[in-house]
Amino acid sequence: MAQPMDEAAAQDSLTGQASSKMQEATSVAQEKGSELREQGSVRLREQFDQRSTEVGSQIRSVAEALRRSGNDLGAEGNGGAGAAELTGQAADRLERLGVYLEQKSGDDFMRDVEGLARRRPWMLAGLGLLGGVAAARFVKASSERRYSDDLGSSDAYSTSQPEFASGNDQSTSRPGSEAPALGTEEPLAETSPTRSSR
Repeated sequence: MAQPMDEAAAQDSLTGQASSKMQEATSVAQEKGSELREQGSVRLREQFDQRSTEVGSQIRSVAEALRRSGNDLGAEGNGGAGAAELTGQAADRLERLGVYLEQKSGDDFMRDVEGLARRRPWMLAGLGLLGGVAAARFVKASSERRYSDDLGSSDAYSTSQPEFASGNDQSTSRPGSEAPALGTEEPLAETSPTRSSR
C-alpha cells in the first residue's frame, strides 16, 4: 500500500515541477514579446520621424519654388499681381506645413490628429471619405488597365477589330460580289470563340 502512495506523491511532484516550468516559460515568452513589441514601436516611431522630416523638407522646397514663381508673376506686371498674391499665400501655408512636419515627433503628430478628431469629427470623416474615394478610383483605374492588358494579350479576343469586320465577313467585299444583305448575318454568339481557362 505504501508503494501506490509514493507513486502518487512522485506524480504530484512531477506535475508541480512541470507546472512551474510552464509558468516560467510563459513569463519569459511574455517578457520577450513585450520587449519585441517595444522595439518595433521604437523603430516605427523613428521611421515616422525620419519620413515626416523628409516630407517636410520637400514641402518647404516646393513652397520656395512656388514663392519664386509668384514673385516672377508679380514682377511681370501683366495683371499677375492677384496670381502672385495667391501663390504667395499658398507658399506661406506650405512653408508652415513643412516646418510643422520637420519639427513634430510622431507622438506629437498623433496627438494633434487625435485632437482634431475630437474637435471636428465630421471634418475627419469627410477626409476619410475623400481618401476612400480616391483610393477606389485608383484601384478601379489600375484594374481596368490590367484587364485591358490581359485582353490584348489573349489570342481569343482582339481589341483592335471586331470579328464581324475581319476579312472573313463578306459584307465588306466589293460591289457586285455575293455579299449578304445587312441584318442577315448569323449572330456573333454562335461564331465567337470561347475563352480557354488558364
